Amino acid sequence: MTTNDNETQIRDGIETLPEPEALEKTLPPPPHSKPDDLLEEALLESFPASDPPASGRME
Repeated sequence: MTTNDNETQIRDGIETLPEPEALEKTLPPPPHSKPDDLLEEALLESFPASDPPASGRME
């Protein structure tokens, strides 16, 4: 190993890490649960898109 900074190579480990596309393909989809469905439905009923504060319009 040399002490000259011009000859010293710094390795960041990127060559050993998988590509981001490979990670996305190997992960299973997140489980979809019934409570999530109920929460989504409640939020849609509570805050419809036609609601003036939600849409930014004041009629």
